Amino acid sequence: MTATVTPKAAGAACPANVRETKIAIGMVPQTDLATPNPVAELWCLTKTNTALSVVNPQTETDANDIGKGDEFPTQIFPTAMDASAPLEKYVSSEFMAWLFCFTTGQATKTGVAPAALTYSAVPSDPVTNCIDLPPFTYAEQIRTPPDSVVDRELVGMVIADWTLTMESGPGRANCRVSANFVGTGKIVNPSMVSPWPAPVTEHFLNAASATINISGIDYILNKTFISLELRWTNNVRLDTGYYPGSGVDANGFQIRGRMEYNTREVSLSFVARAIKGSPEFAALLAQTPGPVTITLTGAAIASSNHGINISIPKASFTSVVNGDQDGIVTVQCTVMPLKEAGSELITLSATTATDGIFGIV
Repeated sequence: MTATVTPKAAGAACPANVRETKIAIGMVPQTDLATPNPVAELWCLTKTNTALSVVNPQTETDANDIGKGDEFPTQIFPTAMDASAPLEKYVSSEFMAWLFCFTTGQATKTGVAPAALTYSAVPSDPVTNCIDLPPFTYAEQIRTPPDSVVDRELVGMVIADWTLTMESGPGRANCRVSANFVGTGKIVNPSMVSPWPAPVTEHFLNAASATINISGIDYILNKTFISLELRWTNNVRLDTGYYPGSGVDANGFQIRGRMEYNTREVSLSFVARAIKGSPEFAALLAQTPGPVTITLTGAAIASSNHGINISIPKASFTSVVNGDQDGIVTVQCTVMPLKEAGSELITLSATTATDGIFGIV
């Protein structure tokens, strides 16, 4: 005799596993800060960190108002809504193409689908492109309605900063990127994402495929490289996003009406094994600038490959400190990109098979 066991129905208090989290990101810029990306423009990607977005309604009280007869609050008033999201991922050609385009706001595409497509992004010119950052929608969900524990869209998000990390060791973890998004504070809760988009097939890139040349030193040829960090910061002007007329949400919280970059910063640091002659220290003393090229190569696409290429035409060493790793003498270096007339400070390129990233067709 075969018995049938009916699983117990989940109750309202049934706990959710954080691994149930799904995220989706606007593949193209929103039409404006207040209009979320429609479902057709959302990418469902994977991430490695468990942290969810932070939605922070801010309030004030009437405690200090004069005329009540005492110092105790009697009312709470909504003031502003803030929203942010941290994202950590293994590096893929698809995500890096997206990240590079949304970081700078100025990008081009070469190639014709289904062949390899290369997206190249450079720092936008504030004169011709203004200082607005391209906005996108960030959605996250834990369980589908009506059983959702989390189901919301953060509208008008922009890239605050990101860090590309390459390290020694096997596996996808040797090539990672962490990014921080900040937004207007406009939240759609519950989200309007239905059905949830299918996961994107990402092509991951491994640090083992890297070629790294810094100021004429070929670290891969010399087999001396240990780790690297490339960081971009937009220093988003969060405070000035609130102004008369910036907007109010349905609950009375003020939201930001503009998302603009301030002083943009690019920094590069790395650790390598020290070699005779200490060429890094010599370049630091002489302040001899040189180009920087960093590439990663992945799976084949027709006659090309998935990958990224980072090019800095001119950079100088600003710090060289000796250390050791596993008993081997190292140099811990910081390199400063320099703007040269007639060239870009940095060009961030990614090659992928995915068309339409950043709305470039």
